[in-house]
Amino acid sequence: MQKVQDAPIFSDKRVFVRCDLDVPVSNGSILELYRLDSALETLKYIIEKKARPVIAGHIGKPEGKVVGNLSTKNLLPYFEEKLGKGVFELLENLRFDPREESNDDSFAQELSAKADLYVNESFATCHRKHTSIVGVPKHLPHYAGFRLQKEIETLGNLLKNPQRPLVVLIGGAKLESKKPVVSKFLKIADKVLLSGKLAGAWDEPVPENLVLPINNNQKDKDLNSETVEKYIEILQGAKTILWAGPVGIYEEDKYFKGTQALAKEIAKLTNFHRMVSIIGGGDTVAAVNKAGLLGKFTFASTGGSAMLDFLVDETLPGIEALN
Repeated sequence: MQKVQDAPIFSDKRVFVRCDLDVPVSNGSILELYRLDSALETLKYIIEKKARPVIAGHIGKPEGKVVGNLSTKNLLPYFEEKLGKGVFELLENLRFDPREESNDDSFAQELSAKADLYVNESFATCHRKHTSIVGVPKHLPHYAGFRLQKEIETLGNLLKNPQRPLVVLIGGAKLESKKPVVSKFLKIADKVLLSGKLAGAWDEPVPENLVLPINNNQKDKDLNSETVEKYIEILQGAKTILWAGPVGIYEEDKYFKGTQALAKEIAKLTNFHRMVSIIGGGDTVAAVNKAGLLGKFTFASTGGSAMLDFLVDETLPGIEALN
């Protein structure tokens, strides 16, 4: 896989940068900047080389139709503040065109005509076989952005050579989306801890390293204090922690206690005991941000489903398109 730092980027070149622009926007205000911020290193690098980034991505699920509040125009003030005016081009929401999600080659050719080079800086969308992820690289010299490289390196090391004990904390409500990664880490991790909803839906024998909530009730919307204490005790013995998914309905303050307590403990272990902590998924990042702790972890992946798929398959369609 070729890297952006090895690309022939120089004056007058145009670089199509597939960014992760899928951030929550309300009344024109961006509510979460983490994914946008993650692309800045690559975008600034291209501009420093006197080239022009063509910033592309999607917001939400417009299903091939123009939806005003999902327009990337809402992001223009952010990029002008961070990069400067007149030094980049921001394309409209790619998913306004139905050909983006169908991986249409005619759309790939239209997009590739806008640039000389292609850079993927959207790890969170690399699990999708969409035009801007797997189609455009067929038509342009293609490279991995700085953040994409970091995602692959960090998650790859977690699978191949983690500092042990490795403890994996998996939350959320949908077992079907989390079961493959739970099964994978039951073979790798020293301990796998599940939230109440996942534990209640678990339908297989419980191996020795799978830890379930105490007095679990599938209808529980948060972990009880007894389980939180048990999980914290296990986390304190870890050298590496992977956390994917809040353990309660974190959006509601009364169900945020378990997630908040675990976030505080993992942040403390990271900063005072030099433990490696990796978190991932939009909800996890949002929950940790709500706790005011986003900068206190070793690494926060921009990917949710993409991170889980990578941890299971050790590659993604978007990564394969760069190879």
